Amino acid sequence: MEKKEETVNDRIASYRKFAGLTQAQAASLLNMKRNTYARMEKMGKPTPQQLKQIAELFRISVAMLLYGEDYGEKHSNEDSSRLTFARPTYNDVFPLNPTEVNAIRIVREFDETDVQKVIDLINELYRKNLTSNKD
Repeated sequence: MEKKEETVNDRIASYRKFAGLTQAQAASLLNMKRNTYARMEKMGKPTPQQLKQIAELFRISVAMLLYGEDYGEKHSNEDSSRLTFARPTYNDVFPLNPTEVNAIRIVREFDETDVQKVIDLINELYRKNLTSNKD
């Protein structure tokens, strides 16, 4: 019996399961209806924008979704500037809550100066938190 070739949809489902998310949770984090997400995972063809959002959610490359986890290994000898991809470990994949997703979307609308201000503020708050936890 011939082994079924893995599809983009199979990989999306695999990464969702690997992250410990239900279809409803993944759909919520991607701001889509569960039925839409489930249909995409089962038989739909995700749009480029959806592929990008899914890759960001699972902290992987779009290439990994499109071509599989060994894509980087197959092509690394062709071009040394390409990244090699590896399946993320459990610690690499954690779902963002809706507030975190929204914050990231908002920050992406800022210009570089404002993004740097946000990063500086976060770092300052982080250092304060570290200092207060040591006391």
